[in-house]
Amino acid sequence: MNGTVQLHTKRLLLRKVTPEDAAILHRELGCNPEMIRYTCWNPYATSESTRAKVESDIQGYQKEGCYACIIQFGENIIGTIGAYGYDPEMSSIEIGYSIFQNYWGQGFATEAAGEVVRYLIMDERINRVHGWCHADNIASARVLTHAGMKKEGLLRQAMKNPDGSYADQRIFGIVREDYIT
Repeated sequence: MNGTVQLHTKRLLLRKVTPEDAAILHRELGCNPEMIRYTCWNPYATSESTRAKVESDIQGYQKEGCYACIIQFGENIIGTIGAYGYDPEMSSIEIGYSIFQNYWGQGFATEAAGEVVRYLIMDERINRVHGWCHADNIASARVLTHAGMKKEGLLRQAMKNPDGSYADQRIFGIVREDYIT
């Protein structure tokens, strides 16, 4: 396995995370309540937690099955995308992404997710790629389906909203044979 490599799409550069990325990740992801509305977690909430997350991503590059990228549009950082929790026995991995709010609705998440799914299945030869989203997050569900995934199920009350209430979680996935055919 190659791990995180630089990838290009028509409009985007997906590159490794660097320590210099921490300030913008904290500002755009950690300080905006809309960014955690549907994810229910925030590793970028403080400057310290952001630095720890960035360092963890960088250290993860040494491990098999850890992928963490910054998404760039031109010179602008517009989000993150990664794949985590690689299970070598099942040849399975989960993807996740965040696009800065100013860039929502422009197809960037779909473009990045599609390229990461392609890379994981075709280049890394991983058999199954899956992702999830908050049941109310229609935009994220569209990203996952446009990246080739199929809705596989609903986990009832599997997430806790920032206000403490429970929420359902939608699960999506794609397997190699579906991608190739």
